[in-house]
Amino acid sequence: RGDILLNINGIDLTNLSHSEAVAMLKASAASSAVVLKALEVQIVEEATQATEEQAGTFSENEYDSSWSPSWVMWLGLPSALHSCHDIVLRRSYLGSWGFSIVGGYEENHTNQPFFIKTIVLGTPAYYDGRLKCGDMIVAVNGLSTVGMSHSALVPMLKEQRNKVTLTVICWPGSLV
Repeated sequence: RGDILLNINGIDLTNLSHSEAVAMLKASAASSAVVLKALEVQIVEEATQATEEQAGTFSENEYDSSWSPSWVMWLGLPSALHSCHDIVLRRSYLGSWGFSIVGGYEENHTNQPFFIKTIVLGTPAYYDGRLKCGDMIVAVNGLSTVGMSHSALVPMLKEQRNKVTLTVICWPGSLV
């Protein structure tokens, strides 16, 4: 649970979308032998999530379809697995871009990167489909967000009229 599949029969999966990787895996099923290369990930459960009841529900080798990796897990992956790309969002009216963010430098807190927290239905980010929860915003219109406060980035995003370019780092399986 949580291991990262890196390649199938020598074919690199790290820059493929989840659906493309699934298609590769299904296509390899016709082969008499399949060689998988994976990165084993140690999952640290939060105390609030790992109650005795939950721990007894699934053994280590059982499949849990409700399990999903946390953002903290993605942050622990080697940087070679991070994918940096630009996402250009466009809108025809002055409304929300359609995402919320967390992070930034604020008083009494450490300097944290900015992450996409939520995507709102029916908005430019939603219809574009490339921005994902957990993506790290490293620049807006070419301006680095490193060291920027949350209270500076939010108005900057709101001031953009018809177009904004977000440079984001996304994680394995989240590419579209």
